[in-house]
Amino acid sequence: MENFTFRENFARSYVLHHLTPEQLADILDATEDGIVTVDSEHRIVLFNRGAARLFGYESSEVLGQPLNVLLPEQYHQSHPRDMEEFARGPVESRRMGSRRVVHGRRKDGQVFPIEVTISKLRSGEQLWLTAIIRDAGERKRYEDALLRWNQQLEEQVRQHTAELVKRNQELLEKTQENEMFVYSVSHDLRSPLVNLMGFSEELEVAVRQIGELLRDPRVPPEVRSAGEALLQGDVRESLGYIQAAVERLSRIIDGLLRLSRAGRVEYRWQAVNVEQIARRVVDAHRTMIHQRQATVTIEPLPMAWADPDAVEQVMANLLHNALQALDRPTGGQIVIGHRPTSSTTFHTYFVADNGVGIDPALLPRLFQPFHSKPSGSSKGEGIGLAIVRRVVERMGGSIGVESVLHQGTTFHFTLPALPSTPINSSIAKEESSA
Repeated sequence: MENFTFRENFARSYVLHHLTPEQLADILDATEDGIVTVDSEHRIVLFNRGAARLFGYESSEVLGQPLNVLLPEQYHQSHPRDMEEFARGPVESRRMGSRRVVHGRRKDGQVFPIEVTISKLRSGEQLWLTAIIRDAGERKRYEDALLRWNQQLEEQVRQHTAELVKRNQELLEKTQENEMFVYSVSHDLRSPLVNLMGFSEELEVAVRQIGELLRDPRVPPEVRSAGEALLQGDVRESLGYIQAAVERLSRIIDGLLRLSRAGRVEYRWQAVNVEQIARRVVDAHRTMIHQRQATVTIEPLPMAWADPDAVEQVMANLLHNALQALDRPTGGQIVIGHRPTSSTTFHTYFVADNGVGIDPALLPRLFQPFHSKPSGSSKGEGIGLAIVRRVVERMGGSIGVESVLHQGTTFHFTLPALPSTPINSSIAKEESSA
């Protein structure tokens, strides 16, 4: 404040000694703000054009008049006391940040809100008080409009939120209906499929029996030749097509049942030792790991708040896909790890391989059922990753993939971190020591 006062006094001194009264008047009239100066008796001695525009007076009408002519009657007694107190105080000016909203009175009697900054200047025994005045009505109108806009926006957000909640509930109900429908249809298809499998096996037995009959010496050679050609040709080929189609249909139905079951199973929420589950999954795949000549590395993995069976299902599927993606002659590397992030509510885990990679054209629909299979997958109908996504999302997480063809693939997924409560912390310790 001392530096400010020094600079302010220096500027005033410079203005008083280097500018003519006409130059000073032109400068004051050029500003948009109203500037009013009163003497020690509170009579107006300066009234610029900005003040004239605000109050509706010409300067000749107010010069020499008491300041109360510009104030509503409610301020006529209190305002002189406030000015005397300010004049006696140590503060030279109330800066722009110290403005307070008061009211002025125009020539026509209209009372309007104003913002005022007051400063004082002494010259010997003489004291001048100068007020810089702005019409606060425009700012008030802007604030009122902003308040109305905020209220309208809040109402729109409330309505949109309610609509989203309603649609989410409808979508959830529709999803549950679809899952029940898929389950029912898949279950109903199981019986005729079993019959088809049985009939195809009976046909295969019948073909063998007919072949044995044709080898009987009593069968004419031309009949034997024609019969064997038929059995080994069209009949054998058609039977193979039937069995392959039945097997594929069986896999599709199994996949649909697993997908519908993934959305209906009740989860057991608890502290989960993800690293321990990863090691158990790797042990279960030892034979396949040996066949693929692969090396699997498990990095330290943080605990999660999830369902242990669901986490194991996710890990097993992703590890199986990674093993299938490896180039068998050269072996490969698989890493199961954790990505540090700034999130305190979720952990990010990954399963990475240096296998054949995934065709970029397949990536956008990789997690959709029946649309695609990761590169290297030889069996299945592309349902595994759809189930993995469903399971991860049901636990509140998300899953994604990064892949470069001929270089490798990384699947990453998130799971909720342990809740920060004493009871859950104790559960986590027990699970970790298990």
